[in-house]
Amino acid sequence: MTGLDLVSMQRLVADLVRSSSPVDDDAAQSAIAAMVATGDARLTASKQIEIYREQFFLRHLEVLRDDFRALEHLLGDEGFGALARAYLAAHPPSSFTLRDLGAHVVSFVASAAPWNEDPFVADVARVEWAFVEAFDAPDDAAIEAASIAAIPEAAWPAARIALQPSMQRLALEHPAHDYRILARTSADAESLLALATLAPPEPRPTHVVVYRAAGALLCLDVEPSAFALLEELARGATLGDACERVARASGQGEAAFDAKVGEWFWAWTALGWISRIEA
Repeated sequence: MTGLDLVSMQRLVADLVRSSSPVDDDAAQSAIAAMVATGDARLTASKQIEIYREQFFLRHLEVLRDDFRALEHLLGDEGFGALARAYLAAHPPSSFTLRDLGAHVVSFVASAAPWNEDPFVADVARVEWAFVEAFDAPDDAAIEAASIAAIPEAAWPAARIALQPSMQRLALEHPAHDYRILARTSADAESLLALATLAPPEPRPTHVVVYRAAGALLCLDVEPSAFALLEELARGATLGDACERVARASGQGEAAFDAKVGEWFWAWTALGWISRIEA
């Protein structure tokens, strides 16, 4: 080995380990390997580094597979492996925790060929990552129905609604959450075979909320106007302003829309989606 300082050696090893091709396939990489590894009677320096390069990929592939199981079913084992290699080359690990490894998968499949040619791939990735985000979100106590009933009617238009931190709101082009359920619950060989030959669903605008409740991760369809109202409230709009904008966009009459808002609020309270109301 040469007289490299520790930092320089670490950088060279990191570059080799993150390489997308075997070290032996590239003369320049093999020369660098000889600078940072000694080799022995059994393995050359290149082959020693190659062990770590393969383990690096396999360990991170397993993490991505756990977080994006439905995406793996959609692309197949070989296809998902190709995606993982391309993704890790573009976004090598930069966090101390493997939890963050897949943080850029959604944007990657939406922009990188060939995955960006199929919007369903991006939808599946978005649903999968939403479950990761919901799982790790902070806890916040849900508001009680009695607290809502105690708010004076005149205070509601200026009220601001704080939603549960775990709520992930997704506007999708396809019902990708249904595909995820099938992929995650298909355990027997027959079901997996059926899933492998299952055609992606036809495009259908879909609005879902992924959230955590009672220690479980759940996913629920919501109608477009309810979703739009949740989005407005999450951005910090007052209830009055949010309702006015959503009602106008939906084309519904004021009375009909107000009745729906009342129904939604009681349902959201029962689901634990509302943490507090600042009136």
